[in-house]
Amino acid sequence: MNDDEYDDLDTAVEVVLLRADDDRAVRATPVRGMTSIDLTATELTASTVQELTDSATVLSAPDGVPSDVVRALRAAPVPPLFASSPWLCHHRALILRDGRCPVAGHVLNYGPEFGVYVDGDL
Repeated sequence: MNDDEYDDLDTAVEVVLLRADDDRAVRATPVRGMTSIDLTATELTASTVQELTDSATVLSAPDGVPSDVVRALRAAPVPPLFASSPWLCHHRALILRDGRCPVAGHVLNYGPEFGVYVDGDL
């Protein structure tokens, strides 16, 4: 899947779910991994790619999340670390703090049982 597939529909975005490791959101750990990564770096190891792809998902509207969430995430830049990988070059980072992330006036939550869901508006 790539961005071109959704250009006309604008209904989905590929994201990697990460837990924030610092206040600047530069370092984060994949939700299905153990390795703290620097999102501004440009080189990936095979094990880091595996953790990142294991933590990837597709958010789609309107069934999964509101359309404005998808548009906001699609407008966000691809982190340099992801851009260097053919597996991740279209993914955006969804950085969670305590399992939550505000996006476009909504609060996205993540739980291993339910995945990503909208819990309310800001």
